[in-house]
Amino acid sequence: MMQDYQQELVAIKDLLKRNPEGMSVTDISKALKKNKNTIGRYLDILLISGQVEMRTYGMAKVYTISQRVPLSAMLSYSKELIMVLDDDLRIIDINENFLQLLHLPRKETLGKNISFLQSPEVDVHELLESITVSGGEKETTVTFPIKGKGERIFHQKCVPSVFEDGRKGITVVLEDVTEHILAEKEIRDSEERFRMMADNIQDGLIILENGKIIYANKRIAEITGYSIKELWAMKPISIIAPEYREKAEEHARILEAFPDKPHGLQNCIVRKDGERRFVYSRVSGVRHHDRFYNFVVFTDMTELRAQEARISESEQRFRMMADNIQDGLFIVENDKVVFSNRRIKEITGYSFEEIAKKGLHGTLLTDDIQAIADSGIVPVTDKCRIEEIFKTVRPDSPDPGEFKIWIRRKDDTRRYLHGKITAAKNGDLTSYYITIADITDFAEREKALRERIDALQDLLH
Repeated sequence: MMQDYQQELVAIKDLLKRNPEGMSVTDISKALKKNKNTIGRYLDILLISGQVEMRTYGMAKVYTISQRVPLSAMLSYSKELIMVLDDDLRIIDINENFLQLLHLPRKETLGKNISFLQSPEVDVHELLESITVSGGEKETTVTFPIKGKGERIFHQKCVPSVFEDGRKGITVVLEDVTEHILAEKEIRDSEERFRMMADNIQDGLIILENGKIIYANKRIAEITGYSIKELWAMKPISIIAPEYREKAEEHARILEAFPDKPHGLQNCIVRKDGERRFVYSRVSGVRHHDRFYNFVVFTDMTELRAQEARISESEQRFRMMADNIQDGLFIVENDKVVFSNRRIKEITGYSFEEIAKKGLHGTLLTDDIQAIADSGIVPVTDKCRIEEIFKTVRPDSPDPGEFKIWIRRKDDTRRYLHGKITAAKNGDLTSYYITIADITDFAEREKALRERIDALQDLLH
């Protein structure tokens, strides 16, 4: 009886092969001189087993032979790992890729129930659990720990199958997705690192795609006062103060015309609460296919500008004080004159620019004929120079270096000066402060007095 059953199935397949355009049940029953109901049952078997295909044309059903790839060919040429099981989960067939993963020869796998499958290199516990789950077609991800090689990750598909003899089974298909999963994980990790970095920097960051905000970090919300959700719904230009918008729009046009060139711009924004903040924005752009991306980094300069204003005000007060004292003042750092007040110009005849160029020693040039230095530190010799005084001055010492010296002004007149040198150290920088008093008139009177005393002593002798 079984032999007749198989012969009938072969006869139907041969008939369909000779009629590739297809045949109905009536056509097949007439050709084989068989009952239509019997032919219909045979066709159901062939249809379930995948050996024939059926197409419907109105009320008519037309059957054709299936164009199938032999299972052996599929197993041999497929890149996937394939294992075919019967309804008792015995291995009917398995391809070489699967055998290489298991490190098992074919003879130790065929006919064996998968629950008794023992691999010397691979833990197949997760695979066995996933296959024993009954039901229809099933897809999942399984992980194989491989001895000495870490883990491999597979996308698994269990497909209910019907064999030519009508028996049911399962075809297990594994696709190695380890590199894909690891690449996705690396991308997620990279995105997470970017978010951690972007959310913890002191600068605000906005990323725009075709002019629309697609990312803004927490700092930009702190600077602008708007939530991330509110920023996404806004145009970036709307947070810029009205009087700065024209310049910002021009800046944006230049950036779009030259996307590869980064630009910087100082402007003012208006926070949600109405407070104005000064920011320095650095904008760069890049075009990717039909999308244009802008990366905008905001640095809140408000406090810095306020600090600079305070420093500027402090410097202005210092200059006003320094320019209105009676003594001349030099400040020397790294052997360069960085400041001289108005009184110095009156004493020496040189402007600050000239003094900065000539240097301290070029400005306080001693008389070539007569060098007078009256100091308790440096002996009075014709080699006495102010630089010798500098060597004796210690930073923050309460005892200043002192000197008295004749110089020649820019107009070639001679002046007699009394100076003091103090020093202060800030880190690696030492600043020297030289105060100068013009005592020429006093020296002239003192000279005249000595001359009269000398003359009187001559008379007395």
